[in-house]
Amino acid sequence: MARPQLVRARLRAAPAGPGVYLMRDRAARVIYVGKSGQLRQRLHSYFTTAAQPPRIRRLVDTVADFEVIACGSEREALILENTLVKRYRPAFNVRLKDDKSYLYLRVPRTTGRDPGPPAAAMAERLGQFPRPTYVRRPADDGQRYFGPFTDAGGLRRAVRELRTAFPFRGCPDPLFKQGRVCLDFHIGQCLGPCEDRVSPAGYADLLDEVAAFMDGRVAEIAARLEGAMAAASAALDFERAAWLRDRLQAVRRVGERQAVSHGGAGEVDVIGYAATAGRGCAVVLAVRAGRLQGMETHALETPADLDPAEALTSFLGQYYGAATHLPRTVVVPLPLPDAPLLADALGSRRHGPVTVRAARRGRLRALTERAQASAATALSQAQVEADFDRARTALILADLQDRLGLPALPERIECYDISNTMGTNSVGSMVVFEHGRPKPADYRIFGIRTVAGANDFASLQEVLTRRFARLDRDAATDGSFGLRPDLVIVDGGRGQVGAAAMVLAAQGLGALPLFGLAKREEELFAPGRREPIRLPPGSQTLFLMQRLRDEAHRFAITRHRARRARSARGSRLDAITGVGPKRRTALLRRFGSVEGLREATLEDLMSVPGITRPVALAIRELV
Repeated sequence: MARPQLVRARLRAAPAGPGVYLMRDRAARVIYVGKSGQLRQRLHSYFTTAAQPPRIRRLVDTVADFEVIACGSEREALILENTLVKRYRPAFNVRLKDDKSYLYLRVPRTTGRDPGPPAAAMAERLGQFPRPTYVRRPADDGQRYFGPFTDAGGLRRAVRELRTAFPFRGCPDPLFKQGRVCLDFHIGQCLGPCEDRVSPAGYADLLDEVAAFMDGRVAEIAARLEGAMAAASAALDFERAAWLRDRLQAVRRVGERQAVSHGGAGEVDVIGYAATAGRGCAVVLAVRAGRLQGMETHALETPADLDPAEALTSFLGQYYGAATHLPRTVVVPLPLPDAPLLADALGSRRHGPVTVRAARRGRLRALTERAQASAATALSQAQVEADFDRARTALILADLQDRLGLPALPERIECYDISNTMGTNSVGSMVVFEHGRPKPADYRIFGIRTVAGANDFASLQEVLTRRFARLDRDAATDGSFGLRPDLVIVDGGRGQVGAAAMVLAAQGLGALPLFGLAKREEELFAPGRREPIRLPPGSQTLFLMQRLRDEAHRFAITRHRARRARSARGSRLDAITGVGPKRRTALLRRFGSVEGLREATLEDLMSVPGITRPVALAIRELV
């Protein structure tokens, strides 16, 4: 960092108490986020201590600026640190990989009220008999969420097994609205709420049991079913008693399939951790009521020589910051200096005490060793897979470089496509492959603003102009627009390539490698070159180019269809006298879509605030 006098002055002005500090590089990117109970002392240690570990030395050599945020307590600083790490994903911090793709299971709550008359609004019936669903982000809406689950396939298989013990509704809303039981009812995997074969109160109890099972309270559910079965037998209701017996057996079977006894009681998470240069893995074993309920494996991005205790503390803060359920005890493989602070922060989220400790002996120590071995195995497997993919991809990229005559290995490739319907709702897509793999975080979509009608050439030029105008301007703020590609591909032939070449030349990027991939013959066209380049049929190099082009097309057409649907939905309602923006929003929030409006009765429409009988009649006529 330049200007030592300024640095010393800023260090003296830093708060002495708890807080968070952000280190930035010369491009103003956040490269490290840290917390401390004594901010000024911690910052002094970075810039005034001669002997530093190699990682800290590299960090300080990269830092161009820093900023501090004062906090009221160390717990507040810890929570803020984890939030900022997730937001900025700094290179020198431990970062959870792909956490946006983790699934949660949402188990909704119901009122349990009676459905009322047969003509009750369908929206009310859907609220009385909701179905558990998968979500990517839990909302603060009072519902019950369980997760995150890194193995989406495993979660879906577990839910299918759950329905044998807890036959909740699994059909989509349109099928439920038909009011007839389907195959799920006949094979015992649904109670038939669509035909009112279960009361709302009974269905609410069933969802409560699902939530209890996900919490690990299998013994509690079994005891409740045993009691109900005994009561049914005493009342000579043997048919119900037999049904409860079958459910009890299914609950025990599913519980035994997903759990292995390990003694002890309560809610315990056992953590395993392993790391190598730039790559780490954490394993979470969930033990509930003495049973191992499941294992989650989390890939981490870790600096090369990061202290394991610091890495574990960072992981736990990020993991439990997104988790929906926190255990009473977290067992870690080594003592953590910040364990009391971490326990305090987790306790505030759990609304109850949390203990963070290292196991020294007994069953928990054996489980810790198992978690450690699982983490080491997962890391080894990931490393083998990464090395294999890296070697294979390097050969493909080298072959592509050779066949296209590129000046450098095309480590970052950008591909562009245009999608519209007869010139309406035009969008342009930009997809990015890095090291031969898709990088969805860098994908971008462009709504065409200046082109009227179906003019793909002009639309492509608008997209490229807007994208490359931001190459230098957004280098510090946008991780995609700020990076220069090694290769640009456009979907199309000579015409598209010529239009794109004009934009690049005007932007001073005429030397940037540019090719068009024509769909019919799978030929690559380059500016100023008469003969196309044909990659070997069936080769991995051609497959990479086809996959890139198809991904750009998929991304463009998906966004185009969404825009077209919004346009069609808005235009139909806009044509109705008496339906303005507020009423349109209320209608769509209530019924979801124009299709939902078509199915609504006159009374349903009039139940929406602001919709009078004449307006409801107009909606019925025009949609």
